[in-house]
Amino acid sequence: MGSYFDLAYLIKSFPVILSYVDTTLIITLVAAVIGMAIGSLVAFIRINQIAVLDKISAVYISFFRGTPFLVQLFLAYFGLPELMQKLGYQGIRDIPPLFYVFIVFSLHFGAYGAEVIRSAILAVDKGQLEAAYSIGMSPVQAYGRIVLPQAFTMAISALCNIIISTLKGTALVFNVGVIDMMRKADLLGANSQRSLELYIDVAIIYILLVFIIGRLGAILEKKAAYFVPHE
Repeated sequence: MGSYFDLAYLIKSFPVILSYVDTTLIITLVAAVIGMAIGSLVAFIRINQIAVLDKISAVYISFFRGTPFLVQLFLAYFGLPELMQKLGYQGIRDIPPLFYVFIVFSLHFGAYGAEVIRSAILAVDKGQLEAAYSIGMSPVQAYGRIVLPQAFTMAISALCNIIISTLKGTALVFNVGVIDMMRKADLLGANSQRSLELYIDVAIIYILLVFIIGRLGAILEKKAAYFVPHE
């Protein structure tokens, strides 16, 4: 077993792979923050069926939910520079690959988040909104105090799943030149011929990150329940 699998190398290489986890976390965080904003905006547009924007939103959601992550990355990384050059912008080649990753991951998160947020808002009893209006609350106050706290609580679990999916999707970013844990494992494996140990390191780190996000989501869900109005 020693020639096939080297436990000592696995342990030795773990800190090296772990040192690249910041790229994974930054991509996930940026995608979650921007994607949540996009998702909320799209959900609002779809709920209120705002003319042309509603149709555009439906196409946007269908595209990002219906195409593979890797295809979206390639379209952005290879397609956007070509498009921008056709439009006369020549400096597009100087933009780092991470910029395209942020765009794709944020839009991807937003497409899935929009449906989650929309469903959560629609799940709140309309009678509560009407009651809020009847006592003189403005739409902003009614949504801010009554609807959104309940919708957010109902959506936490699903949003955490999207965050986890986004986190795992970062394993694809090395395909567009971003050096993350997977890319570092590839490079080290090419030199050491110990790819199995390195990929196990990567798997362990992802499992730990997913576990942490899952636990934080469960804690947040319990905490958020205190802010939901009770009858």
